[in-house]
Amino acid sequence: MLEILSITTPVFLLIACGYAVVRVNLVPQAAIPGMGTFVVYLALPALLFNALSGRPVAEVYNSSYLLAFAVGSMAALLISVFIACKMRGVALQRAAFIGLGSSLSNNGFIGYALVTQLFGTLGVAAAALSMLVDLVLLIPVTLILAEWALDGRAQIQDALFTAFKKTLRNPLVLAIGLGFLASAMQWQPPEPVQHTLAMLASSAAPLSLFVIGGMLVGISVSGQKTDIGHMVGLKLILHPLLVALMVWWLPAFEPVLQLSAVLLAAVPMAGVFPLIAQAYGQQQICAAALVSATLLSFLSLNGVLLLMDHLGLLTVLSG
Repeated sequence: MLEILSITTPVFLLIACGYAVVRVNLVPQAAIPGMGTFVVYLALPALLFNALSGRPVAEVYNSSYLLAFAVGSMAALLISVFIACKMRGVALQRAAFIGLGSSLSNNGFIGYALVTQLFGTLGVAAAALSMLVDLVLLIPVTLILAEWALDGRAQIQDALFTAFKKTLRNPLVLAIGLGFLASAMQWQPPEPVQHTLAMLASSAAPLSLFVIGGMLVGISVSGQKTDIGHMVGLKLILHPLLVALMVWWLPAFEPVLQLSAVLLAAVPMAGVFPLIAQAYGQQQICAAALVSATLLSFLSLNGVLLLMDHLGLLTVLSG
């Protein structure tokens, strides 16, 4: 138990540190978006490029992992949308973001910090592959549903084109693509560039967690408890269960990647979730769900790790 807490506690202490420092105005809240931009546009892309380009493609790319995480995540999104629309009578546009909140993991911030502590460079590869699923599948599908829900204001082909453009411009997608390309070509940047990328990459984990904490300041979770409970419950419970089911059902692959897939599905929704929803007027409910899921994930993630340890799956910790 103490060994597991020693892994998860620093992650949440850094989040708490970000919250406390912004709460007392030692760092102004207005600075947090800029820090987040630094992480998304520089630190995380540098980390992903370094991790992927420095290893053979065969060691990084795993089709079974991608399939398990993609199918499990998409199932969580579609089930959530179905429950919201057909069983609760929620409008499609709002239901699309409820579905995204039930399936979009914080792979770049919390997930990355967790799996890299546990599994090292293999954890980075898992986080990169999971981010790829989020960026090229879950977010575009949500945007398509949201645009489609506008009815006369957008045709389905326009929604597809918008989602495609946004995906191609994403710096994380570009970093993953360039990392795989450099790996396939066995190319490494000049040494000064490598050192620069390494310095940027080293800031990704602590700063990203600090930013998450800062983002939580001032967000209210009052009101609309049904939608919040819907997203939080499906994200922290159903999503990892569906991914675990796919890992079990598909042919066996690297055990560390199997564990990483379930852990990454168990983390709360990504910090960019409310920002994506902002263009459609759904940011408040998404931010409230993000706060609730982040707080409760301390219990749920430790619960998942304890279960894995009880089943003897975390022998890597003592290795």
